[in-house]
Amino acid sequence: MKSTLTPVQAAVKGVEAFDVQIDCLGKPVSGYFGKPQKAKAKSLPAILHVHGAGVRSATLGSTSWAANEGGMLALDINAHGIPNGKPKAFYDALTAGELKGYPQIGNQDREQCYFKGMFLRLVRAIDFLTAQPEWDGKTLIVYGSSQGGFQAFAAAGLDARVSFICAGVPAGCDHTGSQANRVSGWPKIVPNDAEGKPNAAALQASRYFDNVNFAARAKCQGAAVTVGFIDTTCPPTSVYAAYNALTMSKALHTDILAGHTNTPAASKFMQDAALKHVRAMK
Repeated sequence: MKSTLTPVQAAVKGVEAFDVQIDCLGKPVSGYFGKPQKAKAKSLPAILHVHGAGVRSATLGSTSWAANEGGMLALDINAHGIPNGKPKAFYDALTAGELKGYPQIGNQDREQCYFKGMFLRLVRAIDFLTAQPEWDGKTLIVYGSSQGGFQAFAAAGLDARVSFICAGVPAGCDHTGSQANRVSGWPKIVPNDAEGKPNAAALQASRYFDNVNFAARAKCQGAAVTVGFIDTTCPPTSVYAAYNALTMSKALHTDILAGHTNTPAASKFMQDAALKHVRAMK
């Protein structure tokens, strides 16, 4: 695994921070990595932060998690394998150009679907974290909301090294919900024709990228999920379809009066769940 770490200014004292680029099939894993200074070998849990929809840099502030609970390995990756820390115009140009309408790219073919590359980068990011000499060998959290929640479910379904997920108002749920008279969640990966019938090829391909199926495959020890009851982007029925397929210890935070957002209570729920898992694994 080839990776390039470029030191950057850390968000908090006592933490080393880096812009990290990790070779992967297709685009590289691109993010910010933080770890405590002078950490001992095999002593630290790890957390991977993943992003919601849109085109933006990784978040340097997430490396502050490296100071939590006596020290953690913290990696925040952008969703597209693009450079970090560029001017807004750089990301605006990608949004209007190469990445315009990215959720629908290749949606009729499981090999060409855009999310395949995103999920390959998830596994590669986990490769990187678990290869760090400081990793404790057992604790690895994937944490994100909306499209980040989509990635959290996918990571758990694809990689047994994931020990816990925090998925806020997760996207990617119940793509085939139309077959049971339910509304699918973002990104509405299965388009309908003029008569309102789902595209058959996209319907079949979507099954390989559905949180309901990732949930059924997940081997992690626990999950914390949030849902907004007036969320029209990731409807609660879609979130429940995925949540109900999880077979491990799990907890659901319900925001009855919230749409597609992380309320302060939901954010606290996820943060507390992640840190509780870290303590339980020590």
